[in-house]
Amino acid sequence: MNSTRHYVIGEASSPLIYFPMRWSMAEEASAYAAEVAASMDLNCFDPQARKLRP
Repeated sequence: MNSTRHYVIGEASSPLIYFPMRWSMAEEASAYAAEVAASMDLNCFDPQARKLRP
């Protein structure tokens, strides 16, 4: 078993936060990230769709 821990915040850089996710959870996680961003008056860019999430 791999006991390596992965910390999302370690991916933070400047005004952007990059966080990797499993492909099978991408749509759900992207929608949640966009919802959280909107609640904080932030934008959420989806690099696969190459556009801002509504």
